[in-house]
Amino acid sequence: MGSSATVIKDNLLIIDGKIEAFGNKAKEEALKKNIKISRSGNKILAPLLIDSHSFLKDPLTGFDDNLENLKFRAKRSGFGTIAFLPNSNNWRDNPEKIPFQKNNAFDLNIYFWGSFSLEDEGKNLSHHDALLKSGSIGLSTSNFFDTSIIFKGLSLDAVKSSPILFSLTKKSLQKGIINKDIKSLQSGFYVIDNNNEVSEVKNILGIKNIFPDKNIVIKNISDSNSLKEIEKQTIPISTTVSWWSLIADTNNLELDDLGWKVDPPLGSQENREFLIKGLENDLIQAIAVNSKALNDEDTFSPINDRPVGISSFELVLPLLWEEFVHKRDWPIPKLWKYLSFNPSNLLGIMQEKISIGSKRWLIFDPDTKWLNNQINLGYDSPSNFPKKNELIKGKVIHVGLDF
Repeated sequence: MGSSATVIKDNLLIIDGKIEAFGNKAKEEALKKNIKISRSGNKILAPLLIDSHSFLKDPLTGFDDNLENLKFRAKRSGFGTIAFLPNSNNWRDNPEKIPFQKNNAFDLNIYFWGSFSLEDEGKNLSHHDALLKSGSIGLSTSNFFDTSIIFKGLSLDAVKSSPILFSLTKKSLQKGIINKDIKSLQSGFYVIDNNNEVSEVKNILGIKNIFPDKNIVIKNISDSNSLKEIEKQTIPISTTVSWWSLIADTNNLELDDLGWKVDPPLGSQENREFLIKGLENDLIQAIAVNSKALNDEDTFSPINDRPVGISSFELVLPLLWEEFVHKRDWPIPKLWKYLSFNPSNLLGIMQEKISIGSKRWLIFDPDTKWLNNQINLGYDSPSNFPKKNELIKGKVIHVGLDF
């Protein structure tokens, strides 16, 4: 039902996507309307999922992906809210660059992060007050080593309770694709010799100590050593992790999988286990989809030339369910904590919940099996989703949102 509720087995009546009744009343109303009762089996009805950060290069006319196509795929996958990063062809650092969205209770809601500095260069501040008043969910930056501009921005009155997302994913001169370990060396891919994530995390923690009241969020934690630094921190700080960092590592992927080249880069099996422990110990607050769409032309390029990133909302819940609920015996509400309730808190929006009159629900069947390819999914682009042509167990089979 919501963040403080346990899983229960009960009767439920849904008409035209809207929840009409629970319990005995649901059964009575169904009988009055001559609606046949169906058995739920292992299916679960639950609140919609929240994605705290993904990429969308061109929302209106994008060929790889655009708002219309992405909303269709994300809704069908059980998502109710997505917040897009400012990274785009037209960098979202001014109010006029934030696409207007009229959010409502019957559709997937879209939010946009604004850029902390112009073009994210870390030289000149964007107009924070105007960006936030225009509807930006918060501000994002990947340039924070020039502390003078960061200190200036955080000292302004405009940034109060709005989240400020510090990105650990930035351009690198290295050719490396995955972090260096024995398995990655054996794979033959270019490896990353020096991962500077820990030094970046230390820098952000230093900024947080100076501005303890600011809502600073570290994006895409991927290094176990970074979590050790956060664990030592006396002032709490919020963090996110890419869902794929919890699923894939250098030991468990087929060599031709498109999921090898991602940002943040993959690490060892031991590193992935440490990230999962960080999640279980609440050092990580939210799991993000971190989607970045590519078309066939980019996807079929040699791996060393291909842009980084994967895009697959459809796989997020099935693969995380398999990893956490099935393999690790997590209680179901715990998974929703990191996929829905905590991300809502991070973005400062209302939590999703199941209630009478609502269309904001999903039905997930952990037993449904489906083939993961473009023909089966019914669209051409994006094509950079991992585990292509594999049989996947678990699927969101219904959602209440309008299509």
